[in-house]
Amino acid sequence: MIRSPSRTVFMLVWVLIVVAIIASLALIGLGYNLVTDLSAERDQVHQELINKQAKVENLQTLLAEIRSESLKLFYEQDQSNHHNETVHLYSSLLVSFIGQFDQDENEPLLRCQRALEDLNLFTDRADQWASLYRQVHQRYVQGTEIMAVRRLLERLHTTADMLQGQQRLKEAVLIRRWRNIPTRSAEEIATQILETRGERWFPLLREVKAEVDSLARQVEMLASATRHDQLDDIRDNMLKPGLERLERNLRILSEEGVLPTSESSHLLEQIKVQLFGDEYRINQTYQTVLVSGGLYRLYEEHLDLQQQRIILEQSLQHSYIGLENLNVALAQLTQERLDQLGRQTEQWLADAMTKIQHGAFWMLLLFVVLGGVISVLVKRQVRQLALLQRHKELILNAAGDGIVGVNEKGRATFVNPAAARMLGFEINELLDSCVVECVPVVDAGGEVMAEQDHPVCRTFRLDAGESARSDLDCFRRRDGSTFSVEYVATPLIGPGGDHEGAVLVFKDLTRQQLAEKRLQEKKDLLNHVSNHDSLTGLPNRRLFKDRLYHAIERAKRNSSKMSVLFIDLDRFKKINDSLGHEVGDKLLMAVARRLQGHLRRSDTLARLGGDEFVIILEETARAHLAAVQARNLIHALSEVFEIDSHRLFVTASVGISRFPHDAQDVAGLMTSADAAMYYAKSHGRNSFQFYTPEMNGRAQEFLELETQLRDAMKKDQFELYYQPQYDMRTRTPTGVEVLLRWNHPELGVVSPADFIPLAEETGLIVPLGEWVLNQACCQNRQWEDEGLIPLRVAVNISTVQFHSDLSATVERVLEESGMLPELLELEITESMLMEDDRKTIDLLQELKRKGVHLSIDDFGTGYSSLNYLRRLPVEKLKIDRSFISEVVNSESDAAIAGSIIALGQNMDLQVVAEGVEDQDQEAFLLERECVIGQGYHFAAPMKAEAFRALLQPRE
Repeated sequence: MIRSPSRTVFMLVWVLIVVAIIASLALIGLGYNLVTDLSAERDQVHQELINKQAKVENLQTLLAEIRSESLKLFYEQDQSNHHNETVHLYSSLLVSFIGQFDQDENEPLLRCQRALEDLNLFTDRADQWASLYRQVHQRYVQGTEIMAVRRLLERLHTTADMLQGQQRLKEAVLIRRWRNIPTRSAEEIATQILETRGERWFPLLREVKAEVDSLARQVEMLASATRHDQLDDIRDNMLKPGLERLERNLRILSEEGVLPTSESSHLLEQIKVQLFGDEYRINQTYQTVLVSGGLYRLYEEHLDLQQQRIILEQSLQHSYIGLENLNVALAQLTQERLDQLGRQTEQWLADAMTKIQHGAFWMLLLFVVLGGVISVLVKRQVRQLALLQRHKELILNAAGDGIVGVNEKGRATFVNPAAARMLGFEINELLDSCVVECVPVVDAGGEVMAEQDHPVCRTFRLDAGESARSDLDCFRRRDGSTFSVEYVATPLIGPGGDHEGAVLVFKDLTRQQLAEKRLQEKKDLLNHVSNHDSLTGLPNRRLFKDRLYHAIERAKRNSSKMSVLFIDLDRFKKINDSLGHEVGDKLLMAVARRLQGHLRRSDTLARLGGDEFVIILEETARAHLAAVQARNLIHALSEVFEIDSHRLFVTASVGISRFPHDAQDVAGLMTSADAAMYYAKSHGRNSFQFYTPEMNGRAQEFLELETQLRDAMKKDQFELYYQPQYDMRTRTPTGVEVLLRWNHPELGVVSPADFIPLAEETGLIVPLGEWVLNQACCQNRQWEDEGLIPLRVAVNISTVQFHSDLSATVERVLEESGMLPELLELEITESMLMEDDRKTIDLLQELKRKGVHLSIDDFGTGYSSLNYLRRLPVEKLKIDRSFISEVVNSESDAAIAGSIIALGQNMDLQVVAEGVEDQDQEAFLLERECVIGQGYHFAAPMKAEAFRALLQPRE
């Protein structure tokens, strides 16, 4: 909180005015002190000028010494005094002098410096002259000529080459003679050749040549040497030993008679004289002329150097005279500079005092005037500052984020209510407390951060513009509980770059994290819903395709094989239509659980929709593994399902496609498996089939047939055929069975076995069955109206029809056609009766009450029990044609047929034999008192007109 500063500020303003008056008075006193200091400075400058005059005199003394040393250099040729201390001292004093004068006053000193450079140049030329003099003197003393030595060594080398060539020529002549003479003298010449090669002087000659080459290299080293110690070392340690060895070898060659003694000695003595001087000239009188000529040349060179020395000496005299004149001018310049500086100092002091007095007066007046203005402005600014402070406090207190201000000692200087509320403290409890202790930070591992890692402490190691931030840590409340925060700690940097404190801003993330968690759960739920079947919880088509794609990629990488199983439940629509969708949904969930229980963890089971399931079997290297799995699944589904007190039996048709044999992509594998499934369904259901390329054509035919089947109903392409049932004892018809045929415009008459399963799968069997029932009743009523013998007409009922409000349909058809219910017989199969015994019995009893007769078609092929059969209100059993066709040839079929006949008779049921084809079958049936028969033995299925003719009495 900031208190109202009105009175305090006014007092501070007037205190500032008083301080200004005191400062003005202090400024006047400071001026007087400055005058005193300037006077002392003037005396110091005067003393420095006196010191400069002493330095000038020192320069003159040094100049005299330099002159003396230079003359000594001429007359004594003492090179060690060239760069003496006197010259260096004079040069350093001159350089220091130049920096103490203005640029326009430095001209005499610069001229002194240029004169000194000329003196140094003269000294260098004198040094060059002394060096040339020593070279001439050395040549005079030693008398050595390098070129002469080179020529003598070349002559000696040439002599050795000539001797070696003569020896080789002699040897070649001997070899030539040895090759051309007879064998007797060959040995003597060979001996001469060997002796020639073995002579002692021949290797000595090679040593002489090597020694001459070595001396030539050493002479070149002597010519390139630059120091006396190198010259002495080469001559004493290399040339002299080499000449001694050469002299010894030449002496041996002379003793052998190979080399003349006078010639070798003459060459060797000349080399020694040229290399080592007069000590080898004692006995050589002809060298006197050479020595005299060399002395004359040296004398001429000496005269030239003496003339140069005289010229240089005269130049030195002129240089020293100029330097003395410059020193005198320098002394005068120093005195003038001293006087001028003294006058300028006194004038500057007087002007400074006057300006200080005027400045103090006007400054005092300015402070008085500005005091009032400043008081008004400060009062206005303080009001605005107080207003802004109140607004800032309101904003900070209203902020939802916690804000804590910290000083440079780490103690809280400001805490807003949100921060105190989050931390569980009162504001007064947090003020002036250690933030590290009151606001402990807990990291992601649940550990309290060390003090140096606390965000506030970290800010004191940061630069301006940087901050410490995190959204992964937690703050601990007063009661010990923690809450997730997102914080930013920013350092407060003063004008001097020092850390004056920090600001910690933090936000409680508890609600945000909870909202994010809920949002993520919703996203996960939405993702699950979009990728899973809402009924069974299995992956849907979208997720299945994704998993199948990844399974294909894994199989490609691992060079492995996999299989896709397409499962479709047989006649599931019948259960849905008869028992309701609720029972159907529960059955689908039960099927999904049973399938999942027979799969591996690595397999994927998905529901594509309706009663279609699909499975991915990975790592099925052989087709046998997929076949075994399909067989196990079919067997698992064949067990009874208990759904809401209903006992349901389910079969499935399974199609199998394999990667990479059948297809290599998602669409191809699914299409192939689907085609194989339809093939299995069209070939008896409750089985599995592997995909073959021909199935694509059959699947296409199946789809085309479905389209044509729908058009057939609109175009009246269906027709009823009638096959009579006879009393085999009297050969009179007792009834008639209605058979459906499809007159296809291109395929001709299509058998019911080809299109009835398709009609059941597509649901077309319901309107088609109702049409058959209506046409049969109307036709029978028409025959009755025509006066023909009334017969009971038998109509086959599909499983789908049986569960689709069959009772109401029958009642409506009988009413529309006008046929008596007693003349209608409905044929049902055993499998239809076993699916839901309670409801089936109720439906059959209802039909029975309406007067409709009921019979079981294809008896013997199902699984009905005798107890169950006893409770059904049926009146007739029809033996399946598969048993009748082999009763004569097969004892088992004869036994089955006999048992069915006996069963019917014992249960007081009429038994009808289907598919009677010959007299023997008729005799077998009559023998067992089965009197009703149906088949081609009596009459083939026929159209309505033919059947009318059959019923008309014969004249």
